[in-house]
Amino acid sequence: MPSFSTVEQLIESKPLVVQPDDRIADVARQMTERGCGCAVVPLGEDTYGLVTDESLRARVISDGVPTTASVSEALATSVPIALVGDSAGEALLTMLEDDADYVVVLDTAHRLCGVVSARDFTLSPTTADVPLHQQIRRSGTIDELVERSLRSPDLLVELLSHGLASGKVIAVYSAIIDTVVRRAIELVFTGHADLPLDEFTWLSLGSNGRRESVLSSDVDSAVAFVGDAPPDLFDAYRAAFGEVHGALARAGLSSDSHGATAPRAVFSRTNAQWRDAAKRWLASPEQNQGAIMTSLLVDGRPVYGDHGLPAVTAVFADVRNHPGTLSLLLKESLSRRARVRTTRDMLMRRSTPFDIKDQALLPVVNIARWAALSVGSPVLSTVERLRAASGSEILPDSQARAAIEAFEVLQRLRLRYQLMQYQSGGRVSDKMPVGSMSAIDRSVIAQAVHEINALQRRMANVSAYLPPEQWTGPQE
Repeated sequence: MPSFSTVEQLIESKPLVVQPDDRIADVARQMTERGCGCAVVPLGEDTYGLVTDESLRARVISDGVPTTASVSEALATSVPIALVGDSAGEALLTMLEDDADYVVVLDTAHRLCGVVSARDFTLSPTTADVPLHQQIRRSGTIDELVERSLRSPDLLVELLSHGLASGKVIAVYSAIIDTVVRRAIELVFTGHADLPLDEFTWLSLGSNGRRESVLSSDVDSAVAFVGDAPPDLFDAYRAAFGEVHGALARAGLSSDSHGATAPRAVFSRTNAQWRDAAKRWLASPEQNQGAIMTSLLVDGRPVYGDHGLPAVTAVFADVRNHPGTLSLLLKESLSRRARVRTTRDMLMRRSTPFDIKDQALLPVVNIARWAALSVGSPVLSTVERLRAASGSEILPDSQARAAIEAFEVLQRLRLRYQLMQYQSGGRVSDKMPVGSMSAIDRSVIAQAVHEINALQRRMANVSAYLPPEQWTGPQE
């Protein structure tokens, strides 16, 4: 197999380029004659649109746009862009995150170089199993979706063995979960013609909201309805959401039925209800589990429906102006401590499993979430949150960098050990068998927990001696 490492090496031929005012019928004929599944449409100012077989079917067959109309009426809704020099793995991740079939490749001056399809990625050893993503998108039944989704751990093993960085492998897995969720929603709702799909937006919460999912991750969710409706209609929607989660469970994506899931009324509200609730949580986080709900919802990421609809997260951008709330949220964030002595002792007792999520990762995830809120940053991933908030009295650059390194090391170990559990046929969990760890791995974990604990102590000390308005100011 050829070893293609950068995206431009995957370009097989010169792309078909058409003009925005060309007729749909003419473009479709050229695509057929060339045997290609897409055409590039220059839109001016170094931007490009894309017309694909799928976008033509959607606009002409489903929406009734005449074939005499200009091709600008049939453009794909998503056009992922990669630049010359980007790795094949990065380009793959861009395509998966946009749930697209093609990536447009530009040079550094934003001139068109070519188009890479999902099939082209099979030529790269770091992206060899990308067709699975396409198969999931095109699953015709729940049974097909389940069978294809259950093969995704093998994809992760393949990508990791071909050299894709563990952080990118985790991001690819999160993108695949997004695709499974979207397709499960579409397939379930084909049996509910009385429940329009455009009446709600589905949000992924927790690790998948942050794009940090691993094999043990639950699929947490929430829904924002567009507007009000009779209670029995909301009940019907929630029952269908339960079917979605049932399909996801069969596909290997479990959830806690008593946790954060869309079938529960507390996690499926109208957009106005979410906005009002968020304001109450911001004003009184100690009431009605306000602090917990805030932590859950600020990780929310729309994956189906109108991505601009959910207003709940926008409310939390104002948390900096509520020092009492900021203090309480910090206290909650630091309540789960990374214990150095406990961890070291446990790592010496090889018969005792080590819960890498509860005892190491969640503390830094909680810190990063609070830090992003404190500076009004909308970013979601733990690493990006730490970067966004670094350089302050409470989160100096050096400790932010140490926390980022600790998080990435722990996630890398977590992924590797879970894939080992999967390959051995055992139960996949966050409890890592200390007895099978190398001395190096045990040392790495102890050092990472030490760094996280040091940051927690500093944040607690700074918050005790400085007023909230000085916490996020530049470090003196």
